[in-house]
Amino acid sequence: MKSMLAYTLALTTLILTACDQKLRFGELGSNQKAEAIIPIEDIPAVPVYKKTSGACSADSSTSVVSCLKCEVPPLPPVEPPMSLKARQLLQIMDTACGIYNKSYGSSYVAPAAATHLAKLNRCSPSLYKDSTPTAQQADLIARLLNQEAALLNKMFGGLWYQPPYSDYFETYFGLEVGEAAQVFCMQSAANVSGGLYPASYWQGSQDFNYKLPAEYVAANDYRDGLKSCIPESQNNPWTPSGPVATQKTCVFETLTGEAGAEITTQVSAWLSQGYTVGADIKNQGLCLSVSRIDQLSMSQGEISVGAYKCQ
Repeated sequence: MKSMLAYTLALTTLILTACDQKLRFGELGSNQKAEAIIPIEDIPAVPVYKKTSGACSADSSTSVVSCLKCEVPPLPPVEPPMSLKARQLLQIMDTACGIYNKSYGSSYVAPAAATHLAKLNRCSPSLYKDSTPTAQQADLIARLLNQEAALLNKMFGGLWYQPPYSDYFETYFGLEVGEAAQVFCMQSAANVSGGLYPASYWQGSQDFNYKLPAEYVAANDYRDGLKSCIPESQNNPWTPSGPVATQKTCVFETLTGEAGAEITTQVSAWLSQGYTVGADIKNQGLCLSVSRIDQLSMSQGEISVGAYKCQ
């Protein structure tokens, strides 16, 4: 008991001795600041995206992304309602008249396509009828339309009558090769006239009992159409009627930045709105047309997406 009391008195004396020393409080100088130490952690950078938008050039020159141009639909061609046969004849003669024939003379200049159109613009399917060609006629027409030089020179560069090619030509178009050159190339004849007969008719001294072959009966029917539609084309040219068509306008949008949710959300919106979409994936050196959002699921790094729509 006495030892416990002695211990307590000794401890009390030690504490009082320590408290006897004066406490000193320092003050911060005016040029000193208290600094809080805050641990530095890596803060992720916020992705930056660049957006652009605008109107597409009418000549379709606007690049949306590297592999996608803004294709502005051209105005529908305003063309007269000509039969297929009339269009084929125009196209063939536009090429054939460029082949020189001695019959044309040294000052000959091939007429422009517009000159041929001025002779045929009223040759509608009702006046200048279409017909199903025979195999031989179809082959000839295809070769002439494909501008087969040897055949064109054979038929239009020398003698006009070159059977069997000239026979196939005249029974399909209702027009002899020489007449076609006169009407369309030399323009020495304003129209066709008379009837169309095979070589056998002329070789038979024009026998009155001669029966015209069926293909020439049909050919004269086509010829009658030319007799009507050529002067009608020149005297009463076809002109368009009704409201004038206007060209569609197109707009584009682009978004460039890090591949991820921002990009896929925008592409999804474009696809749902009927835009034409493309994506330029920079680090892969890849540019593609996008029709489904899963095409971008594996994309990483910088990506440019773009879209356009016409209305």
